[in-house]
Amino acid sequence: MTKVYETGALPNVVVIGAMKCGTTSLHEFLALHPDVCASEPKEINFFSGENADKPLDWYKAYFDPTKPVRVESSQNYSKAHYPFYAGAPARMAETIPDAKLIYLVRDPIERYRSHVAENFIGETSDDLRWIEKNNHRVMTGLYHYQLSAFLEFYDLDRIRVVDLADLSRDPLATMNELFAFLDLPQVDDPSLFDFRVNANGEDVLPRRLRTSLPYRAARKVAPGAVNAVFRWPPVRKAFLSKSYKPQLPTEEIERLKAEIAPDMARFRSLTGMDFPDWSV
Repeated sequence: MTKVYETGALPNVVVIGAMKCGTTSLHEFLALHPDVCASEPKEINFFSGENADKPLDWYKAYFDPTKPVRVESSQNYSKAHYPFYAGAPARMAETIPDAKLIYLVRDPIERYRSHVAENFIGETSDDLRWIEKNNHRVMTGLYHYQLSAFLEFYDLDRIRVVDLADLSRDPLATMNELFAFLDLPQVDDPSLFDFRVNANGEDVLPRRLRTSLPYRAARKVAPGAVNAVFRWPPVRKAFLSKSYKPQLPTEEIERLKAEIAPDMARFRSLTGMDFPDWSV
């Protein structure tokens, strides 16, 4: 659901990614704080992407001016290698130079696995050719490389890196650390965060099926039944097995680790974080 305000305001916090790292849950967690306006929809993509040509007043209308903290969460902003989304940090710094940024990350191999399943769901054959040619799945998870684009315009002390493992293990403590970073009062009810949005991490149906004439016709007659059929595990396993995160062969995991390791070393050095649960 889209929510707009007659008198809007610019955001002062942006969750910049990373893709497939839990930004949807984080956005909803932030929205639970009474002093936060989290945009609806979550991903406005104003600083790059499909809405980069929209006027500033259009963007401001997504944020409640009465809230001291106003948040957008667009994971596409941390895709510096992707021409359609490149340039977000510069435009962001020009428009909201005093904003605070949140970068949510996870084990890069697990992120990669989720990205492969996402590509099955959401990409056309032309998209997939570009993805393979440009090493998109790996590049999206090179966290130091992606964050460096923002560090050209924002000091590191204005950026908070959050490990999804910490958010999953102790959401109350992790969110309170974020609230402190945003100069917000702490919360003390752990049950607030006893949910996860988009827990499957994937929409089961690939775009080619969702846009087919038979599927669209069936959806008009019985939308709930059609969705239920395709989400039923035996059907999904039989016909849409690639929508599950793949079990990567050992040799592919080792290749990915070798490719990602130099960036991860720089990322650990930059952030001072150990990421002890990670495989790289």
